[in-house]
Amino acid sequence: MVQETKPIKRRTTIRSINTRRTNDFIYGDDDMRILSFDISASPGVAVLELSKGKPKLIAVDHLETNSGYTDAQRFAVIESFVTNFVYNYGDFDIAVREKFIKGGSKRGTQLVFGAWASVDRALATFDYAIPAENEIVASMVKRLIGGHGGAGKDDVAEGVIRILGEEVRSKLFTERGRLLDDRADAVAIGLAWAIQKGMIIG
Repeated sequence: MVQETKPIKRRTTIRSINTRRTNDFIYGDDDMRILSFDISASPGVAVLELSKGKPKLIAVDHLETNSGYTDAQRFAVIESFVTNFVYNYGDFDIAVREKFIKGGSKRGTQLVFGAWASVDRALATFDYAIPAENEIVASMVKRLIGGHGGAGKDDVAEGVIRILGEEVRSKLFTERGRLLDDRADAVAIGLAWAIQKGMIIG
């Protein structure tokens, strides 16, 4: 898959996400880079940068795995995808993801947790991890970004565009107007987490 955004030069050497606490962040003192995941068997991932309380989308991508392959094959591809993304766009101050306990079925739960493990392995390659406090529940993401706890995928995507600007629309929709909801959700999760922590102002 060809990414729509170009890799950027690393600002510093790679460091562990756990070496910096969110409550050390002071508006205007430094930029904060957030790595955000919507994790499933077809995951989305985004990088947001905060500067003086204002968010900017740096990169976003997603991967659609084929259900015709075995779980082991799909999880290996996910790990490779995330490893490549982190290599190209690191480093990061915080990594976040949507909180997940169980899906609507045993099979759905297996797929999501298998993908979680793949993401965790990829992050561990660079000495990164996502602690429990960096997870946010789906209803909170929907409320903060989509406007209410029952917001649909389109509502969430439009909320992302409202916050970040119309210029990000082309990164969340195909040329024919199909929503790439894995991308939109990944961005929304990062934005919602930052809003909940009081890092985004205005």
